Amino acid sequence: MRSVLVVTPNLSDLDLFREDLAKLNVEEILAVRTSSEARRILIDRVYDLLVINAPLSDENGVRLAVDVIGNKANQVILLVKREYADEIASKVEDYGIFTVEKPISHAAFWLALKMTSAAFNRTRSFIDENDRLKKSLADIRLVNRAKCLLIEKLGLTEEEAHKEMEKQAMNRRMEKVELAKKIIEKYED
Repeated sequence: MRSVLVVTPNLSDLDLFREDLAKLNVEEILAVRTSSEARRILIDRVYDLLVINAPLSDENGVRLAVDVIGNKANQVILLVKREYADEIASKVEDYGIFTVEKPISHAAFWLALKMTSAAFNRTRSFIDENDRLKKSLADIRLVNRAKCLLIEKLGLTEEEAHKEMEKQAMNRRMEKVELAKKIIEKYED
């Protein structure tokens, strides 16, 4: 994890968080006091981890956690009073939000961070794979669009268009996707 946003009504609590976050080599830690401040920051930015020390002065923190998980924060740790922990956990666990009871010790917070970090790494690998597959699918669509143009403009069959693209890509020493872009530029202008 590289970036962490901490939302805590009492900035003196930040010392507990900073010490443990430093062990994870977090590059950026930003702290704010209210959910309103957090929401303003999250308009322009995505954080790897959001730590919410509930309750906040302007809300209980649950709504903020649910609103930003996965969209503006990849992982969320919600710190809540012991007497509310089970009730709140049952509301947020389906979203993948980690709920931790307060008061919290360094050991408990460290364990929550390690679990969140593991979940973040696993999620990150899925996101990376998804991005790779999206790019691959986009490339296939581009090549198919170029083949359709060759079929339409030159009267080739699908197989002939495919072979022609492979031949041109090899002769020009370029990827089929790059060739497809050139074909599309040529015939769609």
